[in-house]
Amino acid sequence: MDSHVYAVIVGIDQYKSGDIWNLEACVDDAKSMKRWLVDDLGVPKHQIAMLLNERATKQNIEVTLNTHLMNNSRIQKGDAHVEGPHDWLLEKNSHCNVEVLCTYDHDTKGPEGRIAGISARAMHTFIHDLAKLKGNNITLMLDSCFTSPPPRSRERSCIRWTSTSKAAAEDLYHGQHFCPRLQKRNESFYSRHWTTHTIITACKSGATAFEGKEGGKLTSAFLETMRTAPLHDTAFSDLMEEIRERMGEAQSLHCSGIHPDRLFNAIPFIQDHSYIPLQFHSHKGVRIELGSSHGIEKGRELSLHAHNHVGSRNPAIASFIVQQVNPTWCLGRIKSSSFLPNHCWARVSHSPGAGLSYHGLRKAFRALLHSATLHKLAQPVSQSVSILAIKSSKSELIETAEAILASKPLLAPLMK
Repeated sequence: MDSHVYAVIVGIDQYKSGDIWNLEACVDDAKSMKRWLVDDLGVPKHQIAMLLNERATKQNIEVTLNTHLMNNSRIQKGDAHVEGPHDWLLEKNSHCNVEVLCTYDHDTKGPEGRIAGISARAMHTFIHDLAKLKGNNITLMLDSCFTSPPPRSRERSCIRWTSTSKAAAEDLYHGQHFCPRLQKRNESFYSRHWTTHTIITACKSGATAFEGKEGGKLTSAFLETMRTAPLHDTAFSDLMEEIRERMGEAQSLHCSGIHPDRLFNAIPFIQDHSYIPLQFHSHKGVRIELGSSHGIEKGRELSLHAHNHVGSRNPAIASFIVQQVNPTWCLGRIKSSSFLPNHCWARVSHSPGAGLSYHGLRKAFRALLHSATLHKLAQPVSQSVSILAIKSSKSELIETAEAILASKPLLAPLMK
């Protein structure tokens, strides 16, 4: 994964106010999203800011949004209602309810009054400024809702919503993010007219968002879809439809704003170099640029895949059987029960000992010793001693030999 993805993840189960109903799976959802970004997409950990429970105060969230996104020089350009203040809308005597995201300290005392979370207007004002400075490749994902459940609902404990009992209308203007007064419209997280970002919410306006043992319905369905789809080649609209199907009829996601062609407006999926392209020759057959110097032996079977991108689902579609081996390349036949695409890749396993013979170990370490001597990286070592070491502790050297073969392709000429 290229270093163009930055994320701020917030998960709150335990709230400071005793009047707010605590949740159970928001923190786990946040951790799952971070694992997906790091493990599947390869996003560096330092490019992800995560705030959980007591760390997710309004001030901390606003500061993190500023420092991690807005004022980050590495980024280049390219749950609840609060009654609106009298000057919230330009039209006089207009009353409205304002959608807010509940921070850890929502509805508790703050330095300027009560803390009223982060309103949709304040959030969208921040995103507008962020897009103006960094570009509009921004996705806001909310696994929560802004509609109260039915009175005495048995499902209350698993609905991601809370009421606001103490924060006043004027408290909406307090905070580090600027929140303008006297606007024409009451901004909503469900608005469709945004041109600065893509927004994905857990349900449609007027509906409720649920969580269970597996987490929030949106987060669970999202991660299941991301891990089973070829993300590099799947349209954003198709991904959203797949998520809707996984969530079921009881709850349907809402997506508005910019509709990109690909996830997060085209993640730069980088190539995985453990996948080697196949070369189809009409006379010679199928060739791969791997040979005996890489530990390939006659009869070895390699899995074939439809692409070579990191972070995108890539199951085996066939296999390649090695029939003829040369020092740096090999020929073989394809074992498949279905039609193969014009381009496919063989995956090279780097598991300890895979494809390495005793003879291959000796050649690998001879190359290492030779290279070390040539470049003066180590003291001269007797070859007889090195071969004796290989004979006596082969099992302990397999992993090292694999590393040599995988990361030292320039040693291949020395392995003859």
